[in-house]
Amino acid sequence: MSATTPRQPRNRDIRVLVVDDHPAIRAGLEGLLTGERGFDCIATLAETDRLLESVSDIGPDVVVLDYALGGDDDGLTTCFRVKQQSGPPGVVLYSAYVDHVLTVPAAIAQTDATVSKNAPVSELLGAIRDVASYGPRRPTLDYELVRAASARLPADDLPIAAMLLSRTPVTDIARIVDISVTEVRRRALRIIGRLQAGSRRRPDRPERDVTFPPETAARDGAR
Repeated sequence: MSATTPRQPRNRDIRVLVVDDHPAIRAGLEGLLTGERGFDCIATLAETDRLLESVSDIGPDVVVLDYALGGDDDGLTTCFRVKQQSGPPGVVLYSAYVDHVLTVPAAIAQTDATVSKNAPVSELLGAIRDVASYGPRRPTLDYELVRAASARLPADDLPIAAMLLSRTPVTDIARIVDISVTEVRRRALRIIGRLQAGSRRRPDRPERDVTFPPETAARDGAR
């Protein structure tokens, strides 16, 4: 896992907002968090329509976010939008679809941790606790996965993708590539969409010999 700098010690329960379109999962997570010392499930949502408003209004420390949401929503796009808010919460992606292929788009979407729904509940609680107390808990990115992801992107998106992987703020990206913050966010969402579509529907697409800078993966593992 990447090294992190501890935040200030907590003197209250971790406030958690759960977003999942399956009622049994929502109820189960609410019961788990309510009964677990040190956690407070402050709200649950079945969809993302009110998520940004809820984040602003109730100020969760961590959002536990399903990946395969109903309708046109998905967890990574939603995560990136949450992370564009002022003083955003940590985001733990909680999904049955978590695997190594998801690590690159999840990192670009600024997900703080990913946990499989098949994992023991102690892993989820540990991820929530770590993200709330220490910040991102991201695995070291494998260079071959980064290379495969880069092959799905247009060349002009590669610098933005590389900076997102290294957690460069979008305001700094906009300054570096000389475009607006709005355009950086638009292209980031396009990148996330392309990588997800490529992972799910086009695994045999030939790779182009264009990659993110190799040091991107190394830097990410050192964080």
